[in-house]
Amino acid sequence: MPCKKLLIADDDLKVLKALTVRLEAEGYEVIVCQDAYQALEMARRHRPDLLLLDINMPAGNGFSVQERIAKIEEIARIPVIYITGDASEAVDRNAHKLGARAIIHKPFKTEKLLETIRTALGYWNCESAA
Repeated sequence: MPCKKLLIADDDLKVLKALTVRLEAEGYEVIVCQDAYQALEMARRHRPDLLLLDINMPAGNGFSVQERIAKIEEIARIPVIYITGDASEAVDRNAHKLGARAIIHKPFKTEKLLETIRTALGYWNCESAA
């Protein structure tokens, strides 16, 4: 069984590149986009196993992406992890209300993100998913 497919939506190109390099090194298939509109369209088209969403992006935000995806039966159950620089209680409350699996605050340790992804996907590494 191939490793899982992750969609990353973030308007910061440096974050996208760094996450892509690291996640591909872990064996994940990575799809990237830079705004909320693209995130929704790419989720529909590629049906990823997990969404990594920034909250503040052009053309909407991570919350609006998750709300819209929840209304599309074929992709409604894709788990979401938010990656954000906003550490406010309101952001945490909204993310949990929408059913996010986790919130990772920038700057973050890559190992913590990898562990959170593995937990959200229900396994610890790509090899064990085979």
